[in-house]
Amino acid sequence: ASKSKGMKWWQKAKGGHASNPPPFNNTQCLWTFAGVWITHALLMWLEYFISGKSAPGGLRKSILGPLGALTTLQYNLTAAPASQPRNAFLSQVVALSVCHFLHQMEGLDQWHRCALAPAIVATTTARLGIIHPPAGAASVVFSLENFRSEDMFFFLGGISIATLTAVVINNLSDKRQYPSTNWMAWNGICCIPTSMDH
Repeated sequence: ASKSKGMKWWQKAKGGHASNPPPFNNTQCLWTFAGVWITHALLMWLEYFISGKSAPGGLRKSILGPLGALTTLQYNLTAAPASQPRNAFLSQVVALSVCHFLHQMEGLDQWHRCALAPAIVATTTARLGIIHPPAGAASVVFSLENFRSEDMFFFLGGISIATLTAVVINNLSDKRQYPSTNWMAWNGICCIPTSMDH
């Protein structure tokens, strides 16, 4: 039985027969470049403005990392369930809540906290039907340091800004639509998006 299990594992590990996604054409690449560049320019300007008014700004810069993953989804996988605003926002609320809870456990060291946070977030968001990979990244970042409440709200504000910018820019293209699910959709599972030709 163990040999059969091992052979089955090996066959699966060698990979399946799914085809790789096709590359974007030059026009769609330009839409992606413009959207991501404009979004992060806005976010960095906001971070610079806020850091000029309050400190510390250097620590806050580290929480902008997961937003790079978010914008990659919003401009390259516009129809994917994980890219939709519902998943993007609610999953991050889960991630921040989990990290806040773990930081309240005084006997939990950083090593265990950083391992537990993404494991809990990945499992919880899957169970709730709000899978969003950047939430896993955010859970690691926010578990490393005990960020202030205002930093968490800054992060959620960044998600909102990125989402609104993605709505404006993506929908200017005849080949794109974002979001591809209803803003108010809530049925406990990931929504199935409409197909879109890139």
